[in-house]
Amino acid sequence: MTRTALFETHTDDHGCGCVPAPAEPDPGTTADIMQARAIAGGLAEFGIGPARWSAAYDHQAGAVVLRVDTPRGLYALAIPAPGQPFPVRHRGERIGALDCRRTYGTADSYTAALFAAVLRDRAALDIPGRDACPTPQNMV
Repeated sequence: MTRTALFETHTDDHGCGCVPAPAEPDPGTTADIMQARAIAGGLAEFGIGPARWSAAYDHQAGAVVLRVDTPRGLYALAIPAPGQPFPVRHRGERIGALDCRRTYGTADSYTAALFAAVLRDRAALDIPGRDACPTPQNMV
């Protein structure tokens, strides 16, 4: 006769109790991560795919940060409090801010375009076909 044992677990939903339960993110952080992902989605138009960006809460910045991997290193766009401009960081230092503020009227695609322009201006992003010099063949 074969005996089959049923395994019972006496743990809660978070594990065995030896590891602290993960903290639930507050609704503000969740909304910021969603906005960072929406901005990153707009970067796809400029050739920055999901393999080159990440969005997460950064304890040093005290905000959700959208990081983009470029040939010149990581650039970070912090998601600010409503009404504030979007700060841009490179190698841990603030290098400026976008020319827009976080408001309901500011489209995520517009923010993505401004961030891509910052990356292009710092030679961290090549936008194919957008920086082409005019030649006799394509001049009207």
